[in-house]
Amino acid sequence: MLHIRPNQPKPAFEQRLAQEARRVRERAKTLPQGKERELLSRKARRLETASRLNEWLSSPGLQPPR
Repeated sequence: MLHIRPNQPKPAFEQRLAQEARRVRERAKTLPQGKERELLSRKARRLETASRLNEWLSSPGLQPPR
């Protein structure tokens, strides 16, 4: 979990997603092969995908539909 001091600005949403993905992936590496490890690996992939999608959606080059 992120520890942020009261006067410290929050990291960007993409950064928080990427940090959580790294944390979950590291936790999965410590587990033996099995269902729990697979579930954590999937969660990490979803978090990484969400981070990339959010970055893409908030990019200045994205054009609205016509």
